[in-house]
Amino acid sequence: MDDFVCDTLTQWQLTYLIDRFKDEGIDEESFLLLDEGTISQLIPKAGPRLKFLKKFRGLIEPAVPPTSPDVQPTATTPPSMEDQTAPVVPAMIPQTLHIIPQFDIRQILTGSTEGKLILESLDEDVIIPSQRKCLVRILVSHLMEKFGESPTSETKKALAAALIHGFPSLEDESDTSSGFGYWFTPGPNHRPATGFLEERLRNVRKRMRKPARSRITQQTPPQSSEAGTRRTFIPECTISEERAIQCKEWLKHNSQPLNQVEQYMQDTAVYRAKSLRENGWDIQGIRQEFPHLFTPDMIAQDFQILHREAAPKLFETWLPLFKDKILHLARREGKLISSLDGLTPDCLGELALSQLPTLLPPTVYRVGRKVFRYTIEESKLAFIDHKPVGTNLVEYLYEAKVSRPYPYVLSLGNDIWHTSQAFVILDGEALEQNTLLQAVDVCFKVFYIFDIDYTKQCEAVWKFFQNAVYEIKGGEESKPATSLRAAILACK
Repeated sequence: MDDFVCDTLTQWQLTYLIDRFKDEGIDEESFLLLDEGTISQLIPKAGPRLKFLKKFRGLIEPAVPPTSPDVQPTATTPPSMEDQTAPVVPAMIPQTLHIIPQFDIRQILTGSTEGKLILESLDEDVIIPSQRKCLVRILVSHLMEKFGESPTSETKKALAAALIHGFPSLEDESDTSSGFGYWFTPGPNHRPATGFLEERLRNVRKRMRKPARSRITQQTPPQSSEAGTRRTFIPECTISEERAIQCKEWLKHNSQPLNQVEQYMQDTAVYRAKSLRENGWDIQGIRQEFPHLFTPDMIAQDFQILHREAAPKLFETWLPLFKDKILHLARREGKLISSLDGLTPDCLGELALSQLPTLLPPTVYRVGRKVFRYTIEESKLAFIDHKPVGTNLVEYLYEAKVSRPYPYVLSLGNDIWHTSQAFVILDGEALEQNTLLQAVDVCFKVFYIFDIDYTKQCEAVWKFFQNAVYEIKGGEESKPATSLRAAILACK
């Protein structure tokens, strides 16, 4: 990699891509020849890729400076005979390079169960209206995930063209020019575009931008002052306050080198815990003050420093001690009726986690004169929200940010006992974890590290983890949690 690539990425504030480009041997010549497919391979994550594409397009599509109307033509002398005989060299005209993405429709559809069924119908040249609607939803979800909520007209045309090319039976016979008019038609003379894809995009954008004040009022549960009763002793800070502040300011403006980030985060864990409790920031305020808490493994690291003995207990006890007993109790009470034959221990562990809200129903509580009673389904959603593979995370996270301001777990999978991807959802951001058990572990630790109250809908579940699993004292345990603990101890 030459200085041009390094300087360009640095100027674009994309220094974290330098090593990647260096490994692939990208020099100035190959940099200027990058296409959409190569960029997708170089930068697989959508966020950094979109930032790079914005800068890259500005580089390869130079703007032509406008001619000022104030500049008046001036008289010039006729060219000499010598000048007239000289060859005329045409002026260099800036060329615009348009990057048109390539779409593999078959690969997009095979990513979900519904998509596979649609593929079977398309291969037989038959598709019913409900499948067509589902097809549009899947394609638009992919489009928004890769290109954001406002993809360019060229990108939408490329998607529609790829659809018709792969499945000619979907061609719009009335559109003799492109053949995909039903699916996407650019608007002439700055008028709105039309077509199935455009209509779906427009509807999704409306929902995403819809004022959410009423939803926040309805869905945000009132919180108690439970956090104060379960605070544990915070050890003395091992560095001076002045040094801690210096590290904090460095962390706010730097993300490299990683080993230094980890060390500074470790050194400031106690200072951070005291600051959070003294200032009472909300999650967004915490993000501004301590952005690296959202970096992978940092929440677990802080918890390890503050609660060393409790930190590993979920991993040590859930599968060998709790899993089978939870499933036994759920089956005994009629909460679990499906067969468990053939399920691995990990799958059984995930299934046991999903049964906790049914065994620990939400309690009725009063705030002022209002009485709140949440359902078991609401408790399940506030604990672990199960969604199918292929869920549009862009749209999902936008909705979560405005309507679900509390920490919870998102599980993507086709069955509740088999999770393909697991996330902790925190302030509209998905923190990916390796397993569902790890996601539950990190989510529990968020309440302690961020010093926030348990979510009321599933408060009994989190208190069960606190008292029975992590064995952290503090706070009043609910009667269902006490009964469940006793029943587990009675199981052989």
